[in-house]
Amino acid sequence: MIEIKERAKIVDEALKYYLPEKDFGLYKAARHLIKAGGKRLRPVIAMLVCEAIGEDYNKIMPAIVAIEAIHNFTLIHDDIMDRDEMRRNVKTVHKVYGEPVAILAGDTLFAEAFSLIAKCDVNAENVRKAVELMADVCIKICEGQYIDITLENRMASEEEYLEMVKLKTGVLIAASATIPVILFGKYDLFEPLWEYGINAGIGFQIHDDVLDLIGEDMGKDWGSDLVKGKKTLIVIKAFEKGVELETFGRGKASNEEIKKDVEKLKACGAIDYASKKAREYITLAKKNLSKLGESEGRKILESLTDYLVERRK
Repeated sequence: MIEIKERAKIVDEALKYYLPEKDFGLYKAARHLIKAGGKRLRPVIAMLVCEAIGEDYNKIMPAIVAIEAIHNFTLIHDDIMDRDEMRRNVKTVHKVYGEPVAILAGDTLFAEAFSLIAKCDVNAENVRKAVELMADVCIKICEGQYIDITLENRMASEEEYLEMVKLKTGVLIAASATIPVILFGKYDLFEPLWEYGINAGIGFQIHDDVLDLIGEDMGKDWGSDLVKGKKTLIVIKAFEKGVELETFGRGKASNEEIKKDVEKLKACGAIDYASKKAREYITLAKKNLSKLGESEGRKILESLTDYLVERRK
């Protein structure tokens, strides 16, 4: 995916410009995960939408960077709540800087994101609408995280899981796809691109759950969702079939123990079921891109959307 990597490099340079690392400990913590890398999928989606609608993404680059800032803010706080120790092959922010500083680092990125959106070189009313949308998206992400926490102590249905990932993951990808059309005033494209993002996000998250079990070099502990007792679509289907998982919710387990449970999840068809569902959501997502018309940007965006469920890490 050369075209995507090229755009990700542009995002990396923009991150250095708009979110510099200042000589102050708070900013070292706030930039920790950003400097560790990442696929930059969300800002790249925004760039490709700009290209598909014939607009210059440089005019709204601050908002594109803001999307990545908000994504990293959610990761920092998510890692604290989940007690994760690794992210992107580096120690998580709270493990390096401590929980109080990590909370401040996430809050700083959150505030910086809204300051950046205000710097876009477009109509002021469109900027106001973009800020309003992003604030609503952040609230929805919190709602999704709350649902995730409440499911820790009880079993979940497939419908509850899908609502959770729609909020936790889908809405930010939907925002990535729609921020450009809001800022450039092409409101007629909002609904199809919002639906695109929601479905792409759900497919992406389901596949991410699969990769937690069978992925390659994920940059975090193998089987972490399993040992933490996360109610993924995979374990929901496995429990429906009466499968017993020895490591589920145990907190810690050896690789050999995790491997045995993964084999059970493969054998009962739960992993295949989840992979099929992920592809179904990606198919739904791509149907909405027809509203963009024919363009190179749309073509690359379709390839990126397929990549969301084809990646191995």
